[in-house]
Amino acid sequence: MVNNKQRYREFCESKNDIPIFSQHWWLDIVCENGYWDVALFEVGGKIVASMPYYLKKRWPFEIITMPRLTHTLGPYIRYPSKQKSFKRLSFEKSVYRNLISQIPKNDYFQQNFTTTVKNILPFFWSGYNSTITYTYIVNATSSEELENMLDPDIKRRRKKALAKGVVVSESCDVEQFYELNRETYTRHNKKIPYSLELVKRLYNACSERASVKLLIANYNDRFVAGGFFVFDSNKVYYLMGGVDTECKGIGGMDLILLEAISFAIKTGRKFDFEGTMVESIESYFRGFATIQTPMFQVRKIQSFALRLRDFVKND
Repeated sequence: MVNNKQRYREFCESKNDIPIFSQHWWLDIVCENGYWDVALFEVGGKIVASMPYYLKKRWPFEIITMPRLTHTLGPYIRYPSKQKSFKRLSFEKSVYRNLISQIPKNDYFQQNFTTTVKNILPFFWSGYNSTITYTYIVNATSSEELENMLDPDIKRRRKKALAKGVVVSESCDVEQFYELNRETYTRHNKKIPYSLELVKRLYNACSERASVKLLIANYNDRFVAGGFFVFDSNKVYYLMGGVDTECKGIGGMDLILLEAISFAIKTGRKFDFEGTMVESIESYFRGFATIQTPMFQVRKIQSFALRLRDFVKND
């Protein structure tokens, strides 16, 4: 008997608008310390909605959460054509309640939903809570439009970097990028939360599907910044980045991001910075002609012990 995961794999292969983070092959790679499965909703024997989830055991708790390097998950729906607004909401209610009913028993649930999910009331009615977070998206459709909207500081740093001879090029040197990425974490007194092996597996899988750009900024034969970008049919995502501590002021990362945004515009995609709630980073992202876009983080704590810990933590 064909299970939900196998049917979902076939469903992903038949649709070109499922976000990259919800693709079956992506989940195969990033769900290292647990397993993934998927809830499916059908109409007339055809899948019209899905909701993959990642479940891991953190003794003694069953946890559904976000895998590493995965920006969003949440429900995906193929809506009937020309559906009126009131029917759309009714349809969503039916779909979401069905998907929710298939989520396995767990002690803690948390997912970051895509920006396309606007209605989470059925989750609220089922006992889930939500928090608004923000991502920053470039919607410009031409280089001229982007140029007109860029922060003058970004333009100044770009001019300075080009005058110094900083050059951005595409690379396949994942190890060199990873060292730049790790250095950025070290600079903030943090341990990098994913392994080189995981990044390599993602890069290779995305390369096979023409869904990745690894950009490196070179200055005087030295790698000074790197950016790891993945993309699907709708968006280019800024997945990871790193800067040489000694060359922070050269503007290498500014050039890398502008190159990635230019690629998104040329290929008819939006560019997604993947969000932040950190004030200094928000200010930087905003300078690239972005639109602040809300998204839902949906959570439910069913274990009394975890609810108590959460209460104490936030008291």
